[in-house]
Amino acid sequence: MTATTMATYLAEVWSALATITYRSKAILPPLMDRRWEPEIGVGKGDTVNIPNFTQNARTNVTKRSTFGTGATVTFAANTESQTQLVVNQMAYYAFRVPFEMSVQAMNTYLKALESAAPEAIARQVDYELASDGTNGFDAFTAIGTDNVDVTEAIVLQGEQNLNDNHAPLDGRYFVFSPATYTSLIQIEAFRNQLYSASIGNLKGDKGAGYMGKLLTLDCYMHADLEAGTAGKKNFIGQKEAIAYAEQQSVQVKKATNIADGGFDEYMAYNVYGFKQVKSAFGREVDGK
Repeated sequence: MTATTMATYLAEVWSALATITYRSKAILPPLMDRRWEPEIGVGKGDTVNIPNFTQNARTNVTKRSTFGTGATVTFAANTESQTQLVVNQMAYYAFRVPFEMSVQAMNTYLKALESAAPEAIARQVDYELASDGTNGFDAFTAIGTDNVDVTEAIVLQGEQNLNDNHAPLDGRYFVFSPATYTSLIQIEAFRNQLYSASIGNLKGDKGAGYMGKLLTLDCYMHADLEAGTAGKKNFIGQKEAIAYAEQQSVQVKKATNIADGGFDEYMAYNVYGFKQVKSAFGREVDGK
């Protein structure tokens, strides 16, 4: 007898372990301004009106009083406006399995599918924040050149924009593609900064994708940024550039469907919205 002739009677065992392709967790939402999220919880409607507070401009030196004369005071006349953050997007991931397959499939398979759903949603939300034409990264003024290495001068230009507009030092970030990361580490000064800020010293309070620090910018690598003509659209900004709110974090629902033939159905979803609030606090960085 041989293995071929006995094949019908040789037992087969499925491993209880599955190799799952790595799916990154959400990288971009933690970088957004989420101060208004508690105000738009479940049952609170779909819109948060954000007042655009303008009373922080310096006094015009041409209208200062002459000291010691009791000169007339000029009062500031501010016209306030508002920005509306609308929760109007839903990302979801759904699948269904026939009853008989639910019985026969190894236990780890369905668990793997269920865990994949929230991770797929995280990637979808990240992509929307990067590519939304009105409020995402690509809605900001662009610097750099498509499919060309991002240079030190371009990074400095992005940082200077934040400095020129009095963007807080806290909450500044640089999100770049893997190819742009390769461009950056070819610059010796940047390679040294990223190395010293990351190797063996990654900060525990930083989220997924954190690669270190350049200048005043926390750096994150992301493979799902929006494509340009041939390259990628990276981003340098500060937290207050985009407001983001999740009305309800990821929920997973399970249902039974017998109308279509008998299925166990699963759906994970997330309800959220985001809005560009300060256009001067960010720059799309075209590169590779």
